[in-house]
Amino acid sequence: MTFKELLSLIFLIAVFIACSGRKPEPNWTAEEYFRYAKERYDDEDYWEASNEFTVIILRFPGSSVSDSAQYYLGCSHFYMDENIISSAEFTKLINTMPQSPLVPLAQYMLGESYYQMSPRAELDQEYTYKAIKEFQLFLEDFPTNEKREEVEKKLIELREKLAEKQLINAELYRKMREYRSSIIYYDIVLDKYYDTDYADDALYGKAMAYIDLNEYQKAKEELLIFKDKFPGSKLNFKVERRLKEVIDIIENE
Repeated sequence: MTFKELLSLIFLIAVFIACSGRKPEPNWTAEEYFRYAKERYDDEDYWEASNEFTVIILRFPGSSVSDSAQYYLGCSHFYMDENIISSAEFTKLINTMPQSPLVPLAQYMLGESYYQMSPRAELDQEYTYKAIKEFQLFLEDFPTNEKREEVEKKLIELREKLAEKQLINAELYRKMREYRSSIIYYDIVLDKYYDTDYADDALYGKAMAYIDLNEYQKAKEELLIFKDKFPGSKLNFKVERRLKEVIDIIENE
């Protein structure tokens, strides 16, 4: 290493140490403080960044960077997987600074916070419903936003999960021989989630519940509807077989 290269290396090390040791100063403006907090955020030091963004919000209310500090505070908690806190921070920005240009992003991230908390279909779906609500508000309020397509895909995914949840309930009641109750849940899938992948399963299950109840005429009607509504379903072979059995029973009676 030449003497010149050594001097360059020493200079770079000195700059690095100086930068890494940089601390907030009492006389900083809101903008200077925000730049410091944003550096921590960009370095993925989300815990430290969240502390600094909170200081900005408390020390400089109404400043030119208060909405940015509020938004990045929410993002910091989001990336620390503290989604309940992040949802509260994004909601605060939307409600208290509705004119901010960051509101569309905050609305998207609010839906995303709930989306991340949406559990598998077998569990309580409170956060799934909340994610759907916030994503739908996003589409209504910002229909031309670049994230529209992504949100629409997530809404489809969330609705599929809700349909699966209702189908699980229906199948559970049917196993318990609570056939009337199972039909109620099959109908929820057919009425609310008719455009999901679980609609054909629900209609077939409803027909089977009527067979379990020995209500063969109703079972026949549901199976005929199935053939008309889902001609490409993987369940069509079972439907044909069940329909033949039901027709034979009706004719014998």
